[in-house]
Amino acid sequence: MVTAEQVIRRCEARDLDHFGVFGSDIHVEYCRGEFAQADRIVILVAVDEDDLPQGKVHVHLEHREGAVWLEAAAVARPRQGRGIGTALVHAAEALAAERGYGAVELGVEDSNPGARRLYERLGYRSVARNDFQYVGAPVPNPGVTLRKELV
Repeated sequence: MVTAEQVIRRCEARDLDHFGVFGSDIHVEYCRGEFAQADRIVILVAVDEDDLPQGKVHVHLEHREGAVWLEAAAVARPRQGRGIGTALVHAAEALAAERGYGAVELGVEDSNPGARRLYERLGYRSVARNDFQYVGAPVPNPGVTLRKELV
């Protein structure tokens, strides 16, 4: 998929070697585990002119009937603010619609107000409060679940 200025494609095994730009070694191993579940999780990557990942998002296809779950969205720091995150979300929404899903859900931590503003600008609305727990997360780690209807 190509947006106005961004190439978005499915993650390939070779891309995982470059995921260090998105987080710690623990995060990269998490991504490898998600990649291995390609039957139910699709990782989309935004690549640069050298076909190297500059952004990513994980699309969980078996989240809830009628909805996919987006997680682990990230854009390499030097590339932030250039529309890559927006392009990735739009590509994930297109994938969800293509597969017959009517909604997209995601979680955003209170400690990341910039991401929440982006998602709200893209039409996502808060549907629940949560405490997001994962390896390396602070405790507590409050945030919200956001949802967007695709139809």
